[in-house]
Amino acid sequence: MQWTKWRPDGRRAILTLLLTATPAVGAAQAAAPVSLALATETGFAAATALLYPRDTYTGRDPDGVPCYVERPFSLEERRLLREHFGIEEPGRLYLSDSGPGAYLMYDTERDPGAGHLVRTYRVGAGSIRRQGETWEELERRLRTMRPGDFPAAVRNPNTSLASLDPAARPAFERMLRAARRAGHRVRVVEVHRSPERQAYLLVQGGGLTFTATSKHSAGRAVDLVVGDGNLRKKRTRARWTAFRRWVAGFEAGRFRLIGEPGKSWDWPHVELPGGVLGYRSVEELLDAASRAAIHSTHDPARSGATSLARPRSGGDQIRHHGSAGWAALPPGRIRAGRGDAGSAYPALARPGYQ
Repeated sequence: MQWTKWRPDGRRAILTLLLTATPAVGAAQAAAPVSLALATETGFAAATALLYPRDTYTGRDPDGVPCYVERPFSLEERRLLREHFGIEEPGRLYLSDSGPGAYLMYDTERDPGAGHLVRTYRVGAGSIRRQGETWEELERRLRTMRPGDFPAAVRNPNTSLASLDPAARPAFERMLRAARRAGHRVRVVEVHRSPERQAYLLVQGGGLTFTATSKHSAGRAVDLVVGDGNLRKKRTRARWTAFRRWVAGFEAGRFRLIGEPGKSWDWPHVELPGGVLGYRSVEELLDAASRAAIHSTHDPARSGATSLARPRSGGDQIRHHGSAGWAALPPGRIRAGRGDAGSAYPALARPGYQ
């Protein structure tokens, strides 16, 4: 049966029926309210997993709108997701794509489709989100910061391939050697990026990035520039398009680009799919949140605190933990306006968009 073809109201009706069709517990209900609550939550989770499988919230529709999860969430599930993963509205969760390595993404506003790009976060990725802070609260905090609030250490890009994920580094080295042998004048402008640098680029603005989390922080992305990098020049654009087309076919297309070879809002970005990039289903995420609630008061993927006190913050530290993927745009900002030289903002291509 194709669950994806069921109307949401129909699935909700069956969920209600399953949850109400439990035998009366009589005196046992009064004697063991906690056990009953746990049993109810377990039953709720089992029913929703059955009625809302992964393929109902996978990827995007033909108009570019994410297939957001439609399952209902209990009050307890909402509390756990907010407390441990910063998720204010679970109904804005979806899986990145239909592949086996797909991971959960969270949007801080609903994405209306292909013409726009809202801030979105990879659930489980490192960022500077504080413990207990939601992604929406992080965005508001970053809007109050200035580039000068960050230490000098995060202001320069890391260009060393040695900083990549050891599992990804050989593939990037192989690709770059082959590209140069094929005659492409390509240079590395950024490799690994810490969550603090990612936040710095976001605060700096100017099209450098629209994300608070990135594949760069996982060590599986590299920013590459062809020639002088100036997409205003027809020759540079043609050579860069040729290089991106070459990358798309290298080793059976194992590398991923943003957009198409000749059209992108992030020309430099090249990433290698794979690795452990996040949570693969809503059930896996809820299980992690439940275990975190039992064993710790901290974020389950928290990586610690970095001493990045803002000069005018009274010693407040920027922390990075581990919840999710990208970041949001001001309302109405369209995808074409983000570093695409064919857009309203033609510019020298710079690293860091993704």
